[in-house]
Amino acid sequence: MLEVQNLTRRFGASLALDGASLDAGAAEVVALLGPSGCGKTTTLRIVAGFESADSGSVTLAGRDLIRLPPHSRDIGLVFQDYALFPHMSVADNVGYGLRRRGMAAADRARRVGEMLDLVRLSGLDARRPAQLSGGQQQRVALARALAIDPRLLLLDEPLSNLDAKLRHTLQTELRQILTRIGTTTLIVTHDQEEAMALADRIAIMAQGRVLQIGTPREVYAQPACRFVAEFLGQALWLEGRVEPGGFVTAAGTRLACAAPRLVARAHGLLVRPESLRLGPPREGENALPARVLGSRYRGAAILLDLLVEGTAPVSLALPHDASLPAAGESLSLAVPPSACLAIPVDAG
Repeated sequence: MLEVQNLTRRFGASLALDGASLDAGAAEVVALLGPSGCGKTTTLRIVAGFESADSGSVTLAGRDLIRLPPHSRDIGLVFQDYALFPHMSVADNVGYGLRRRGMAAADRARRVGEMLDLVRLSGLDARRPAQLSGGQQQRVALARALAIDPRLLLLDEPLSNLDAKLRHTLQTELRQILTRIGTTTLIVTHDQEEAMALADRIAIMAQGRVLQIGTPREVYAQPACRFVAEFLGQALWLEGRVEPGGFVTAAGTRLACAAPRLVARAHGLLVRPESLRLGPPREGENALPARVLGSRYRGAAILLDLLVEGTAPVSLALPHDASLPAAGESLSLAVPPSACLAIPVDAG
């Protein structure tokens, strides 16, 4: 449905996009995820028509968008600050795009009712935005974007203005709505939990490039490079080198590991903390030396902060009633070879 190919964009001496490419299928939700300044918002603005590209192409259902004005692209957009009209009612905000398109009043009222029902705001049609909570305003903005039945929906940091508890609740609601409507959707976010909760696939961006695109499970379990590994979740990263049958860390520890990819490139070893276990290794497991730095209480769990091989920090989540080793204590961590991934340092 959506194809973005080799986008480049400069702002003076700054290269915001450096050949960024991605795609989204019909009814698919794709999240652009990355740190501030990686180019994700610039990509969204080029797709929307608010920015021009120096080179590259954007097509939607086979139609070239690059030279079309924003209003001709058949795209719905939810802005980060929602951009609701304060002097209009909820119903008028939702129906704004329909009125601009000349839809008859009766048809417009029916469509607005359908959208308010979809986002669970029926009965609030006469209120003004100032009379709504942040979560309700977000849903009005979503209903307005969907009312015109766009081919593509763009969401720019859709939940960033909400508090943590409401953001978590609306992640579930938003995913249900996107699944129900079946509109191809591109979401920009810097929140990895939000991307994993909402998206069918995630495109990880850094320095104006898409480093990897895949399902949440793929990009987490099989990251393409160190940046992707460390950006998603917690990651224990060990320097060293690939050798036949395994990996040798910079400190000289030999570890059996999953078969490395692209052996000709520089590699490091990735271990996700949830794969680590306190205690001596069982048969077939690797052993990693570590030193206890301290612990942090987190309600349902306690985070045990460790320093592995004297250089690599990692935190293990333990039950809240677990017996904790003392700060400064040396211990051994056990990890299965299947959880040790030798991956490239840099993206290809």
